[in-house]
Amino acid sequence: MCIFENQTFSPVETETKAISLAREWNNAQHQAELPNQSLPIARRSQMNNIDERNIICKSDAAYNKKTKRAGLAWIFSDTTETRLNQGTTTSTSISSPLVAEAISLRSGVLSAVNLEYSKLKVFSENLTLIRVINNDMQVKEIFGIVKDILQISSVFVEISFSHVYGSSNGEANRLAKLSLSNSFVSNLLMG
Repeated sequence: MCIFENQTFSPVETETKAISLAREWNNAQHQAELPNQSLPIARRSQMNNIDERNIICKSDAAYNKKTKRAGLAWIFSDTTETRLNQGTTTSTSISSPLVAEAISLRSGVLSAVNLEYSKLKVFSENLTLIRVINNDMQVKEIFGIVKDILQISSVFVEISFSHVYGSSNGEANRLAKLSLSNSFVSNLLMG
C-alpha cells in the first residue's frame, strides 16, 4: 500500500493509474507531433489548367550494391504514351534494390503532386513493391516509405498502383541507369 496526500492506494490501483497516465501522456505526445507531419497539400492552379486525364507514371531504379547508390527515374505520359514530364535523381546509402524502387516510386508520386495531376496510374516492375502498396503483403524494410506513398496518395482524385513488365518500362529503366552512371562521373570530377 502507498500513502500519498493522506490517500491510500493499493498496488493494483497504483499500477492502473500509472498505465492510464502513461497512455494519456503517450497520446498527447502523438497528437503534438501530428501538426509537424506535413503532407502535400492539394494545390489547384489559378489558371484552371488542371489535367483531368489519367496520367501514367512509370518509375524505376538502378542499384549499385557495392556503393549502395541508386539512380531513380520516373516518367509521366498520357494514355496515348505521349511523354509529358520526367524526373531523375540519385540517392546514396540505399540498403537494397527494393528500397531504391520504393524511393523512386515515392519521388514520382511527389512529382505528380507538384505537377498538379489529379488522376494517376502508377506502374513499377517491382511486383513486391506493388503488392505491399496494395496491402497484399508487408515488408518491414520499406514500411515507412510505403506509408509515405499512401499518405501522399490521399491528395489525388484517383490513384492506382500496378505491376508492369520490364519490357514495358524500358525508358524509365534507361533513365535510372543514366542517373546512376552520371552520379559516378560527377563524383570522379568533384572528388
